[in-house]
Parts: sequence; C-alpha cells; structure tokens
Amino acid sequence: MKKQIIITLLSFITLVFYVNATDKYVTEEDDIYLRRGPGTQYAYSTSVKAGDKVTELEKSADGKYSLIKLANGRSAWIESTKLKDQLSLRALLPTLEAKLEEYKDKVENAEKYKDQAVKEYVEKLQNAEQTIESLQNKNNELEQLNSTQGIKLESMLNQMDDKRRDLIVTWFTYGGLVAGGGFLLGLILPAIMPGRRKKDRWMN
Repeated sequence: MKKQIIITLLSFITLVFYVNATDKYVTEEDDIYLRRGPGTQYAYSTSVKAGDKVTELEKSADGKYSLIKLANGRSAWIESTKLKDQLSLRALLPTLEAKLEEYKDKVENAEKYKDQAVKEYVEKLQNAEQTIESLQNKNNELEQLNSTQGIKLESMLNQMDDKRRDLIVTWFTYGGLVAGGGFLLGLILPAIMPGRRKKDRWMN
C-alpha cells in the first residue's frame, strides 16, 4: 500500500514538472557542465553541448538555476542564464543550410527554365521567320505566275484582235468581190438579153 502511495506521489510530482516544462536552448558557448543540484556546491553530473535543445522542468527558489531534461532522458541543473527561448543558431544551422540549398536549386532551376524559355522563344521566332520567308517566296512565285499568265492573256487577246481584223478584211474582200461580180453581171445581162429576143423574132 505504501509502495503504491509513493509511486502515485512520484507520478504526480513528475506530472507537475512536465506540465510546467518548457523547451529551451543552450546558449552558443562551449560545452556546459551540469550539476546534480541548484548550486555550485553540487558536483557535476554530465554536460550539454552548446545549442542543444533541452526541456526546462523547474527553477530553483532564487531563479539562478534551472532543472532541465536532456534528449537522452537524464535530468540535471544548469545556470538559468545559459538558457534562452529562441532556437539556437546551432539548431537553426541545418535548417538554414537546407533552405539555402533549396533556394540554390530554385535559382538554378529558374535559370534553367529561363534559358529553356528563351531557347523555345528563339526557336519559335526562327520558325516564324522561316514561315514568313516561305510565304513571301510563294507570293513572289504567284506574282510571277500571274505576270506570265497576264502576258499570255494579252498575247491571246492580241491574236484574237488580229484574227478578227483578218476576218473583217476577208469578209469585206468577199463582199467587194460579190458586189463587183453582181455589178458586172448587171451590165452584161442587159446586153445579152435584147439580142436574143431580136433573133427569136427573126426566126419566127
């Protein structure tokens, strides 16, 4: 029964310690030796490295010493001035180095993406210039073809005009010949017809 009461009291005391426990960081100095009690009259028990994270369990009555719990689970006393609330530079250093590497990667990637974007833009610009040049060449070919077709069309129209003139001249020539033949026939027939009539009368 007494053993259970003692265990309960120890658990309660431990619970009180943990309720008031606060994360602290050892100052960036040389390794600090910890004592078995809150004062210089107590012997050293262990040491802690500068920058290590510890848990403050309680303070001494005068506030000069703090009972801390180490990462390995052991407890010891340290001068309160050797603790601080902020994350130590030593603890921050790995995080800062990781962040620095991350930023370096981002910068390098940004440069790489920038170079890639510039390269793609230059390629697109070159393709556009090639397309424009190809269109200009096709346009020049079409203009030359149009010019050639225009010349051919003009030549065909000239030939048609020449043929039409030749046809008109031919028709005029045929018309003149027909008119001339008719005129001559008109002169010859009257001269022939009366003579035949007189001859017919004499025979009768």
